[in-house]
Amino acid sequence: MKNKLLLVVSLLSLTLLLGAISNTVRAATIPPGVIQDWKWLGYAYSGSDAFYGASVIAYEEKSTATLSVTVNNNYGKPLNISALSVGLDWGKNYTSTMTTLDNPFVIPMGEKRVIPIIFTVPNLTVVSNKAQYSYTIYLEHVNSTTGPKKVVSDKQFIGTNFVVYSADQVDSQKNMLIITQMQKSPFVKAFNSTRARQLWAKAENETFVAGMLYSQGDFEGAKDGYEAALSLMNQALVAEEAKGGGFDDAQVQVLQAQAKSLEASANYFNGLSNMWVLIGVAAVLFAIGYIIRGLGALRKPSVAST
Repeated sequence: MKNKLLLVVSLLSLTLLLGAISNTVRAATIPPGVIQDWKWLGYAYSGSDAFYGASVIAYEEKSTATLSVTVNNNYGKPLNISALSVGLDWGKNYTSTMTTLDNPFVIPMGEKRVIPIIFTVPNLTVVSNKAQYSYTIYLEHVNSTTGPKKVVSDKQFIGTNFVVYSADQVDSQKNMLIITQMQKSPFVKAFNSTRARQLWAKAENETFVAGMLYSQGDFEGAKDGYEAALSLMNQALVAEEAKGGGFDDAQVQVLQAQAKSLEASANYFNGLSNMWVLIGVAAVLFAIGYIIRGLGALRKPSVAST
């Protein structure tokens, strides 16, 4: 019974992880020009947030944020980037260490380069987790790489909906995503156990209350509510197993097919270079191994009791 329950949790966690790895967000409509695209990497959460009433890019306070900027040289001559920076409207600019006036970053004519801007997100004594922040990307380039240099262009691009999360917000969103995936699982749609149905109904109530608390800014209360909901859902699964519900062969085949699909996705992501993706793929491969081992355990014939 324990192995079957862990199998469900492993598969759900794996699905969430792949979704987080593959998600990229463009914060604003990008006009044609030198900066072709940008995306935030290593965030705590990306998506709709009930408290802010918007889709956000969220980083936990004191974490490391990375803005990956794709620069396209469409000038018809080499592009000498002397500064690429992002300014958050909490009053601070952060500049890529790859671009300096003394040693400009050169992009040959007609080519593209990806340049990262990396900085530490302030703590909540400096910024507020109750506000959304806009940001501006600045690109400055000069007429030469040696000798006296003159700035020939300074372009700006605007993004929105950058937020800073507390630890309670991070935990709330993480648990909310897990709960959402569990609610979608076909294995919890028709419990045989009355006890399991009761526990699941309580979990749904806890989830609803937690969502209300989160939307009102009570992030600690929301975190506690989501944790209680997850505990009740796990108890419901255990109760259903005790009743004799469990997995049949058809359900095991579904799990096997999903594991193969996730493994294929992991192989794709393994070809990407971003360090966050590499870390995620390692976790994916570990989880797939655990699922396969769990499937083997499920197929072992039960030993008749004496």
